[in-house]
Amino acid sequence: MCSRAVLPVVGLVAAIGCVKTPAPALAAWFDHLHARGLFDGAVVVSRGDAVVLAKGYGFANVEARVPFTPDTPADAASLAKTFTAAVVLELVADHRLDLDAPVQRWLPELPYPAITLRHLLSHASGLPSDYAAFDRFVPPGTVRTTELLVRTLAEQHVPLELEPGTRFVYSSFGYDVAALVAARAANTTVHELFEQRVFARWGLRSAFLRPGRFADWPGIRTRGYPEDVFDNEAFVGGSNIYISARDLDRWNRTFFRRASTDPGFAHATVDEGRTGLTLLSWYRAGTAFWYLGHLQGFHALVFRDVQTTDSIVFVTNNSLEPWLHHMILRSVRALLDGGEPEPLELPRLAARASLIASELAATWRLGDRTTLTIESEGPEVFVRSATGVRYHAFPEGATRYYVPGLDLAFGFARDATGRVARVHASTQLAARWGVRQ
Repeated sequence: MCSRAVLPVVGLVAAIGCVKTPAPALAAWFDHLHARGLFDGAVVVSRGDAVVLAKGYGFANVEARVPFTPDTPADAASLAKTFTAAVVLELVADHRLDLDAPVQRWLPELPYPAITLRHLLSHASGLPSDYAAFDRFVPPGTVRTTELLVRTLAEQHVPLELEPGTRFVYSSFGYDVAALVAARAANTTVHELFEQRVFARWGLRSAFLRPGRFADWPGIRTRGYPEDVFDNEAFVGGSNIYISARDLDRWNRTFFRRASTDPGFAHATVDEGRTGLTLLSWYRAGTAFWYLGHLQGFHALVFRDVQTTDSIVFVTNNSLEPWLHHMILRSVRALLDGGEPEPLELPRLAARASLIASELAATWRLGDRTTLTIESEGPEVFVRSATGVRYHAFPEGATRYYVPGLDLAFGFARDATGRVARVHASTQLAARWGVRQ
């Protein structure tokens, strides 16, 4: 018997209807998201070689009235890391790079002899974790290249944030440096490296590296709303690749043909233990792999299951609501299998500004019998994984924290006495409530 999937949003109800194939249900669900102002962008869902849904919503550029389509290139933000890691490991396989050799072998101007390529790909290099670290050294309006930022580190004698290899600290800049190292090893420029070894090789016709200045943009630029990306960014590797949803799907499906023994599919490690990311910069849980990017108004996700051969890709430019980041994927997977999506309801969580970090520190027992260990240092919040790695939790939206390296979002609810009594933990694969252990 076919059932109806009901999606309440702030008291409003819309029904997908009774369908026996996933394509109409998926289309209706994204139509509903768009109609409620929750999704502008493009989605491509495929199973094996068959495309189940490919559709665009809203405008890529509102001012120029350019519609968003599956072929519209948009800012993929941190998804650039998956391309960078793939190029680096390919050059390692060609014996042109060595993961455990000092980066200074190819980049002598980097003033840190202890950093290796493995440290860069594992987010354990100690290089700046935030580009704001360069603001006091680089004049406003300067086009920032990776070469300029590396030179700044040397000239200003900037200390590392940690001893290389000891801890996980998410660093997009580390991937910019990895891309520059790969270009040096290949005896080419970063632009040519990506054009030849990634975009041309895999037939990614929409993809390009964004120019440093908006004034030099080729054609009409896809913009982010209400917050657009920044001008004067010319560093590449950790971000700043523009690509369409259709080409991200094409890129994603190339991994179905790779051997499961590919060393890049193994989880990276730091001294504390195994991290949540593989060396190819994918989150992994069994046969499922995914990665996401978020920058200002842009959000993108690429997911695949190598057992079912499902590929799920979406890109948005309308500042996707934090509570939807994971829910979209979980709902699409349910619809793809003929089930029902999750109700579009915000979990009722306490305002983060009202929370004190120390009252959150505890081991929380979740509904699926796993645990979530939260630690604090002053106002800062951290998560300690089951493998022993400590991750910084960053504020997200008004009620949640987000953990790069685990792709975990969590927030808290108070009981009738005002005590922080429950935690809500969300990942791409599940959402669970938990209580103090």
